[in-house]
Amino acid sequence: MAKPVVRLPDGYVLHFHEVIDSTNDEAKRLGDKGAPGGALVLAARQNAGRGRRGREWQSPVGNLFSSLLLRPDCPLQESARFTFIAALAMAEAIDIVTEGRGRPACKWPNDLMVDGRKLCGILLESASNYGRDTDYLVIGTGVNVAFHPDDAERPSTSLAELGAPVRIEDLVAAYISRFDVFYSIWLQTGFKAVRDAWLERAYGFGQPLVARLSEKTLSGTFVGLDEGGSLILKDDTGADHIIGAGEVFFKS
Repeated sequence: MAKPVVRLPDGYVLHFHEVIDSTNDEAKRLGDKGAPGGALVLAARQNAGRGRRGREWQSPVGNLFSSLLLRPDCPLQESARFTFIAALAMAEAIDIVTEGRGRPACKWPNDLMVDGRKLCGILLESASNYGRDTDYLVIGTGVNVAFHPDDAERPSTSLAELGAPVRIEDLVAAYISRFDVFYSIWLQTGFKAVRDAWLERAYGFGQPLVARLSEKTLSGTFVGLDEGGSLILKDDTGADHIIGAGEVFFKS
């Protein structure tokens, strides 16, 4: 695969690899070497791609594998909110390049879904200065463009299966363009505007769900996000539970 020609906004630089271990790992290597924010790592194929909790991320040629290096001026705790910026940006990018076919929904905390099946996953990794401020942030995105894995517990789909084949370079260009817009909104007005836009696309909002946490499992209804982006689950007694980390499964 020849190096794609991708039109990016000012301040973003493409780093393309035919084959790489992981775009996130390469973006972290760039970050450790002092590369400025805006470096975008794109690969035709990964041989050690991974998702959340260290799960293998299948990486066949034809899908999108990218990682964006940022150096945001914010506490490390706030950097997790960039998941919502990335999800919104990719959802709108998919709308643009597919002309509205499929319209992905944002599933907390880091997926895009179409008709109850996963289309995209997002993986954030960060490095800190003295354990407090963010040194750099890496936002990895994987989109099932041409292929999708077969997973009974976590059903998935692809743009090709949805009848919306796209060019990788067009999707990447649209994604970074929309990311730059939402990042600017976050810088100018704070997280609330991003959170509100994400909730307009929220998968399963107002629906029953099961949340698997490290110490217990909760059942209830997805009723919103708090100011930091944690999921708010209301149980059958009417009590609210704030979930900052875990896996959620919506009942069919």
